[in-house]
Amino acid sequence: MQASGKKIIIFGPMENSMFDTLLSLPLFQGMTKADFDSLLQKVKFDFARFEDGETVISSNGTCSHFAFLLGGTVESSRSDEHGRFEFRELISTPCLIEPYSMFGRHNLYRRNYRAVGRANFLFIDKQYVYTEIGKYNICRMNMLNILSGRVQKLDSDVWSIDEMELRERIIRFIRSLADHHKGEKKLYIKMNDLAVLLDATRINVSRELNALQDQGLIELSRGGIRIPLLENLK
Repeated sequence: MQASGKKIIIFGPMENSMFDTLLSLPLFQGMTKADFDSLLQKVKFDFARFEDGETVISSNGTCSHFAFLLGGTVESSRSDEHGRFEFRELISTPCLIEPYSMFGRHNLYRRNYRAVGRANFLFIDKQYVYTEIGKYNICRMNMLNILSGRVQKLDSDVWSIDEMELRERIIRFIRSLADHHKGEKKLYIKMNDLAVLLDATRINVSRELNALQDQGLIELSRGGIRIPLLENLK
């Protein structure tokens, strides 16, 4: 588990509120409390607490556990391989961190995650997916829906980009970088680099960004774009 060597905290007996929180997580949605109680008897749940600024997960760390954000907020960050830009987003509970990194050829996290304020996590070794969790149809369907949704989104992004006006391409580019399509996002990039990536001129990109800022959808600063609420940027 890539959790910065964090000491695991074992909490007391599980209360109904904790049950409700766990059952709201993407992998367990739709499970009955009876089935979930049975699962608890077979699967080891490791709880961990991280303080403000602490690294929870590091980019390129092995994705050997399901990491669920149970409480609080984390900031994820990722840079492109050429160092042209960095994208950051705030993620709130409930959330399953990068389930798509769990399987496939490269079982590595794509992003860095650090706590913003206090953040509580649940870690489950992925071996239990094969031995226990996978026995429940609802869990298998939830995982398939999560992975299929991401594939469909990426496919849509690729095939529709050429049909868009510049403003739409800017919005699609920003949204394509996000793992979670709500809340605050930050993109650190030079205007020239953004223009190249969008196959547009710098002046046209600048004009469209300023128009978006005038509408209150983004905030521009030197070397950066802040999106207060990504759900409003459509």
